[in-house]
Amino acid sequence: MPEAKFANLSIEDKAAQLIMIDIPDQELGEKSARHLSAHAWNGIILFAKNVKDRHQVNKLIKDIHKNAKVAPFMAVDQEGGLVDRFRYPEMSLSPGAMALGVTDNEANIYEAHRIMGEELRDLGIHIDFAPCLDVNNNPRNPIIGVRSFSADPHKAATFGCAAIRGLRDGGVIPTAKHFPGHGNTDTDSHLALPSIKGTRQQLEETELVPFKAAIKEKVEAIMTAHIVFPALDAKLPATLSKTILTGLLRQELGYEGVIVTDSLSMKSIANTWGFGEATVMSIEAGADLVLALGSFEQQLESLEALIEAVKGGRISEERLDESLARLEKLRLNHQGLAQEEMAHTEEHRAIMSQIVAQTAEILRDRNNLLPLRLAEGAKVAVVSPDLLPQSPLGEVSQSLNLAPLLAKYGIEAQEFKFNMASFGPPLNQLVRDLQGFDYVILALYARGQLSDSQKELAREIPQVCANTVILPLSSPYFLEDMAWIDTAVTAYNYSLASLEAALAKIFAR
Repeated sequence: MPEAKFANLSIEDKAAQLIMIDIPDQELGEKSARHLSAHAWNGIILFAKNVKDRHQVNKLIKDIHKNAKVAPFMAVDQEGGLVDRFRYPEMSLSPGAMALGVTDNEANIYEAHRIMGEELRDLGIHIDFAPCLDVNNNPRNPIIGVRSFSADPHKAATFGCAAIRGLRDGGVIPTAKHFPGHGNTDTDSHLALPSIKGTRQQLEETELVPFKAAIKEKVEAIMTAHIVFPALDAKLPATLSKTILTGLLRQELGYEGVIVTDSLSMKSIANTWGFGEATVMSIEAGADLVLALGSFEQQLESLEALIEAVKGGRISEERLDESLARLEKLRLNHQGLAQEEMAHTEEHRAIMSQIVAQTAEILRDRNNLLPLRLAEGAKVAVVSPDLLPQSPLGEVSQSLNLAPLLAKYGIEAQEFKFNMASFGPPLNQLVRDLQGFDYVILALYARGQLSDSQKELAREIPQVCANTVILPLSSPYFLEDMAWIDTAVTAYNYSLASLEAALAKIFAR
């Protein structure tokens, strides 16, 4: 028999309570309002597409609550660094995981996440799908990279647990992801289905180490990986595998919290199983909460498939109740509403500024070029991509201008731009234009691997200007394939604060 607590809920409402969705709006439209009021969705996750400024987000969250059939969880992916959905002046933007890991300071990681948690809480967010506990043990990983705290599993565990505590103490629900590990792959699961071929012993010694620590830390939620682990299940990705979610995570590791899937809209899942079947399979596997992110039609496909699976006897109503009970535990202490104003903003910024300043790192300085000492009249050029993705998925692009940042230091620099997809004449002309400059700062962006056009610039520009400093804007691992690069500095991110930290390292300001 269903638990008495949920006995009055219809199967339709129970099913909807296991599904979190997204919406397309910045201002809640009529169609979205009807969609929210018609079904008892568990919650809404917000993305950059939903964000204009704080007051707009504040109103959107309140309107969602007014129109939702049941009080929804509000969630976000706010990891820091390149994965920040809320980017506006009131937010104290945190460095990403790898940048924080470079400081080798648990207090920095805790404080950054506590501040993040407090500001999300004041905004009306209940769940943060962070931190990443993936061990970054594949330099060519196109989607994790700087989102990982470390390539050392024990450091990833220690730093990840500090982040969990920080978010929790800040007032939001942390989520350890992506179980059982997304680090050792060179395939992006948003685009295709990766496979990690390590042995069970290798997984125990590497990928599982941070998650075991998080379970000991009693992390409230764990997000699954859309990855096949043949050593655990030769056929199904973790999200759909009962062997992994129930057998390993629940039974072997003893995890009692909420298991949430990564987005079913990712091609690794959607292209093979579709929203409906993947929803049913993930619940069968042991997940409690499904992220059905996509069109309203796809979200309804997930809901209708789950309802039909229960009515047809494929999934028992008691199975839904198990997940409802876990989700109810989260709901009891995390149903705050959006606040009109954010607390401690100036204090937060001051702390975060101190942390960001520690994240810049000199990666190479073979010729003792750093810090740059500019003679009077020295000609300085800064070269960077014309557009950069605002997150690892590249769904929003932004421009980057380094010359104005140098102007703050009284350094006059000429700005040059290039398109990361360009070849031949445009790049050749750029290299010719840089002849005669005394110093060049070349900013490069890589998702796992550097594009061929950027490799060409990284080879050619130092030949026309010996005093070239490479500035990786994200993962710096591409330098391992560039033995000719003598000087490089990074802050693992291209937020304004991180760029200022890197430039301060270059010029000792």
